[in-house]
Amino acid sequence: MRQLIPVLLGAVLLSGCSPEAKPIDYTYLPQVYDTLNLTDLKKDDPKLGALIKQVCATKRVAAPKDYAVGTQYFVNLVSQFPESMGEQAVYLKTKQDRFLYCHDYISKPGYHKLTPKQDRFPSKHLVTPHDQIEFQKLSSNFEESVRISGRSLMKSARQLTVPTTGYLVVRATNDQTKQTVVTNIMELTPFVGSVPLVLESNIQIQEPYEVQLNLIGQARYRAPIHSSKERSTIQFKEAPHADGTYGTVTVKEKTGQTTRYQLTVKHEQQLPPNLDVPPDELYDADYSLPRFALFHDRPLGKLKFVNGDLDMAEPLAPDAYIETSLEESKQLVRLIEDSEEAERKERLAERPYLTLMKDEKAQQFKIYLDRRIKKTDVYLEDVHRKISFKLPAEGRDLLLDTYQVK
Repeated sequence: MRQLIPVLLGAVLLSGCSPEAKPIDYTYLPQVYDTLNLTDLKKDDPKLGALIKQVCATKRVAAPKDYAVGTQYFVNLVSQFPESMGEQAVYLKTKQDRFLYCHDYISKPGYHKLTPKQDRFPSKHLVTPHDQIEFQKLSSNFEESVRISGRSLMKSARQLTVPTTGYLVVRATNDQTKQTVVTNIMELTPFVGSVPLVLESNIQIQEPYEVQLNLIGQARYRAPIHSSKERSTIQFKEAPHADGTYGTVTVKEKTGQTTRYQLTVKHEQQLPPNLDVPPDELYDADYSLPRFALFHDRPLGKLKFVNGDLDMAEPLAPDAYIETSLEESKQLVRLIEDSEEAERKERLAERPYLTLMKDEKAQQFKIYLDRRIKKTDVYLEDVHRKISFKLPAEGRDLLLDTYQVK
């Protein structure tokens, strides 16, 4: 028996794969993902995107302490699958461990721990988060987005460096009445980074005209500093930033009435009470991508950058693919499951790709045909595992007759 074991092991190694390999094996497949580096604004390795999806699907862990913040990413299915919401993630590093902070817009964001093998993220330009808010001059990178509304008072524009937990809370105090109101709330996470802010006047969705402070980003709450029936003019005077003081805005109405407000911007750990703060904007937790199969002529198109601008790939032309329904997909998967592992033969089909989608996971095959006088055999090669399978007669006939594989 001991002499037989090496022989069996040798046979398995020579075959190039495990005899237990199953034909259907969904995974986070790089071929179906676009991966965008949001920090450097460039296209990144789709294999890294597949790893992000894998890590972000693991169980959440408690928030780490004293971490440095690295590169931010956005991972999404390619434009052929517009139903996808995408996943945002940022790399975090402590002395002992590594994490991703993930948000898929369906469930609440959270922290996910990386194993040493999964730590394939760059760590050259890590930033240590600030403990307090710091006011800075507005950088040139943000000027265009601040000016775009045409109602911005550029003299008031500043840039905030903020912590990565808690809330950014802005309050306005009327100098005459001493009444204080909360005008802005932003939840702080490792995603936030720098926050531009600017005063805007004469904003009118309905009556009245409003003066507002705009925190450019994912603000949770926004209310006017001042309201009036007619248009007004504003002036801003910056103040020393002790205790979160931002400055004084003076609002002058056409009637000549003048009102001054003291503005503060503070970092707080709890939401201010008694405010109608909307909940996190999350999609339905029951949301899922449709399940289907796609026969296609060429690899799925990926995004790219042209002269520094993001260029989304066009979906496949209608005559370049065949998409199945849910029930057709189930039938196709069942027939593939009945396939036997075999070495692929002969030539690649004219429409060579078959991609199976299930939720955010996928499996992709290359289709090969072995044509003989009386019959044609169909082989599927898993592009991820580099394993081939021979379809049974029913599966072969389905691909050749129904899906026009040639």
